[in-house]
Amino acid sequence: MKWMLLVCACLTLTACQSGSGSVTEKVLADFGLGERPEGYVSGSDRVFEEMDSVGAVEIKRLNSLGRHGEILFDGKGVRGKYYKQVKVYETYYPLDVQSVSGGGTRSRGFSGLIQYKYRLFKGLPKGTKAAAAAESASIAGDIKGKEVYRYNFSTGGVWDGGSGERTKK
Repeated sequence: MKWMLLVCACLTLTACQSGSGSVTEKVLADFGLGERPEGYVSGSDRVFEEMDSVGAVEIKRLNSLGRHGEILFDGKGVRGKYYKQVKVYETYYPLDVQSVSGGGTRSRGFSGLIQYKYRLFKGLPKGTKAAAAAESASIAGDIKGKEVYRYNFSTGGVWDGGSGERTKK
């Protein structure tokens, strides 16, 4: 029995010893208190690298969701025309990555912000809503804008695949 206890103690001590990339050094590097070991990549760095592929996937999803656009009325009373307006997302930029600490039953991980730039396209004015809906919105408008979406990532920096949550930033 004593020899088993001695073996367990030796295994524990051996397992806790580490080389140049020790856990302590990695934790200190993550908090900016120590130098990063060679080849070390933090979780936020992994997430930032992943955000480019997330932006490419999500810009396609956002454009497919809004491809039908909305029908608007331009004019007053019965004098006016209907036209289709479509928001087309053109570019995306990863903005920021933040660590999300677990509280209670919430899982830990990262949260990443991606900014999308869009332009509004319009269709030709028509007399009815149905005619405006059938028209393609191919006239580029002067209205441009930006939207920021938040995405969730695991502790390993992997995107959860969920659609982003629009933020007010």
